[in-house]
Amino acid sequence: MYPQEFIIPRADSLPTEVARRLRASISSGEIKPGDQLPTEQALSNAYGVSRPVIREALSLLKSDGLVVSQHGKGQFVNRDGASSFRIEPDFDDRESLARMFEFLLSVEVAATELAAERRTPEQLESIRERLKALDRAVKFSESGVQEDVDFHRAVIRASHNEYFIAFSDFLESRVRRLIRVARTNTASQTTQMVAQVQKEHEAIFKAIETQSVSNARKAAGAHLQNAAKRLRVYKGL
Repeated sequence: MYPQEFIIPRADSLPTEVARRLRASISSGEIKPGDQLPTEQALSNAYGVSRPVIREALSLLKSDGLVVSQHGKGQFVNRDGASSFRIEPDFDDRESLARMFEFLLSVEVAATELAAERRTPEQLESIRERLKALDRAVKFSESGVQEDVDFHRAVIRASHNEYFIAFSDFLESRVRRLIRVARTNTASQTTQMVAQVQKEHEAIFKAIETQSVSNARKAAGAHLQNAAKRLRVYKGL
């Protein structure tokens, strides 16, 4: 179940990486709900890490509700699944990035459509101000990471849907690194590429300003698809 090729490089965060790989095995069905996990010693040997690392990794899985302890028996995969939601994309894996962007599309596009339909004049002005802040960042050759985050947050808030807003904040805290890498890479590229990114933001704003739901869908979708391409170029995937 855990061949030696899964041994984790020492440079990685070992407990987090062990927990991630165990989650992946559970998600794929390699380890099924209700299955008993191997002993700490067996997992330690399989992953090439110490037992304290395995113990901490299992604690992470328990905190999610994915693994439960049965007194005197050992650790088992929860038959009811995890009680919390995680996003842990592998930034060095093309397929993992593709799946993450598919997921982001389903959230961001729908929220942007609602923003175009429901935004108030005050919210439109807020989005406009954040677009101007992005313009200033581009003008002064800054990364614009925070300005980018602020712009998209203002768009999501204009959706008037508390679930989109709360989930967007969750996503932001998990994928901020992705945004930073994409924007930093873009900022180091040609002026043409930087201008293209800003045109994408302007298209989103224009759709919301004119309250065109169809244009909002197209603009948000194009922006994320292009961000995925830019990131893949940067990562060499």
